[in-house]
Amino acid sequence: MVCIDTEALAAGIRAERARADMTQDELAERLGTTKTTVSLWESGRQVPGGDKVYAIAVALGCTPNDLFGWRDAR
Repeated sequence: MVCIDTEALAAGIRAERARADMTQDELAERLGTTKTTVSLWESGRQVPGGDKVYAIAVALGCTPNDLFGWRDAR
């Protein structure tokens, strides 16, 4: 079983969407989902699956690691 930091993921989606200067509607359209679903992800009330996390990252021009707040320690 994988433990996901849902708060970090929710905050990451919000932050990366803002950085990309994209509305919830625009992100939802790119992902083929609804604004309500994006809102649920950003509030942490629903967690996107792994394939969707990757799609969110691609749509926002970042990496899945960015969405989780994981940074390289290089």
